[in-house]
Amino acid sequence: MQVLSAVVNLMRSLTTVFQTLLLIAACCQAVAGEKPPADAIASAQPLATAAGFRILDEGGNAFDAAVAVTAALAVVEPASSGLGGGGFWLLYRASDGKYSMVDGREKAPALAHRRMYLDDQGNVIRGESLNGPLAAGIPGIPAGIVYLANNYGRLPLSKSLAPAISYAEQGFKVTPRYHGMMSFRQDVVKASPAAAAIFLDNNSAPEVGYQLVQKDLAGVLKLIAERGHDGFYHGRVAQQLVTDVRNHGGIWSLDDLAGYKIVERKPVVSEYRGVRIITGSPPSSGVIISEALNILERFDLQTMEKPGRDHHVIEAMRRAYRDRAVYLGDPDFVDVPVARLLEPLCRGPGAYHQSGQGDPQRRVKQYTGFVPDWDDHDSLFHHRPGGQPRCRHFEY
Repeated sequence: MQVLSAVVNLMRSLTTVFQTLLLIAACCQAVAGEKPPADAIASAQPLATAAGFRILDEGGNAFDAAVAVTAALAVVEPASSGLGGGGFWLLYRASDGKYSMVDGREKAPALAHRRMYLDDQGNVIRGESLNGPLAAGIPGIPAGIVYLANNYGRLPLSKSLAPAISYAEQGFKVTPRYHGMMSFRQDVVKASPAAAAIFLDNNSAPEVGYQLVQKDLAGVLKLIAERGHDGFYHGRVAQQLVTDVRNHGGIWSLDDLAGYKIVERKPVVSEYRGVRIITGSPPSSGVIISEALNILERFDLQTMEKPGRDHHVIEAMRRAYRDRAVYLGDPDFVDVPVARLLEPLCRGPGAYHQSGQGDPQRRVKQYTGFVPDWDDHDSLFHHRPGGQPRCRHFEY
């Protein structure tokens, strides 16, 4: 279970960003610098959250807890956070004030090419990029948790991974969320007898309360705890992964796994109503939160009725996501114009202009900004030869 439907991922992403924007808008008056009264952990599954608190109780720091939560999610929420996927960790280290983003995103195998999901006529092969071995990138989660533990944590992996190993070895009770996601992907999982034997119960999504045991996953986690990076990317596990992927039509190689490396990147830093916003840098889509907030800064969301406030947030997201589709990518291969997407001219006083010329019911927002190469009415920015910014209009 390495790949979820693109539609489900997009909807979850949109919902998360929408809720985040509303939360930031509501909390922007919070007093900075206040120390929270207790430790706080938030994850998508209570067992993963419990794993984080257990590690804190055993003397670990926040980074050790993040390792424990990540590994636990790989066990109890395999549809979204398995070891076969990738992730980003946005960090703050209080001892020296360091902010960083650990990039553990999946990477394409070396044999990947631009036509791998097309047929001989150049048509997209439906589902090929979502399901099966050709859809799988080289995993980054195992490297990420090892990197986090070695460079920021204080506990050995044998301790930080202990809760996840226990969940995998002894099992956990299926939740309504797990049942729903596995019901959604049931037909795809059944196509792999090995996957069906683990994640399904008699070829059907297991009912709520079913005890799901993953002995093999426990074994892999133990190897990572003992050998670190090499426990996954070299040796027996790596050989088994490559052999199985290739036997089913995939293109992984041992060199792909051996060559995987974590990258640390500078986070995106922006400001909203005097509050500093620090979010993930590309290839994460964190920049779209900052861009959307830049748009929203000129509106008094607190005084709006909920339908109007939601509408403004949705329209800001729509424009930010349009820029995401055009400009964002892996910065190791694509020049991502982050500075221009967050152009201060788009945030300054007078960036917006309202007019009701002609029709008093017609509200036109005028926006100042620039990004080259395209100019359509769904975009946020307007290009002008010579690279100089100019105002453009969009309506809603």
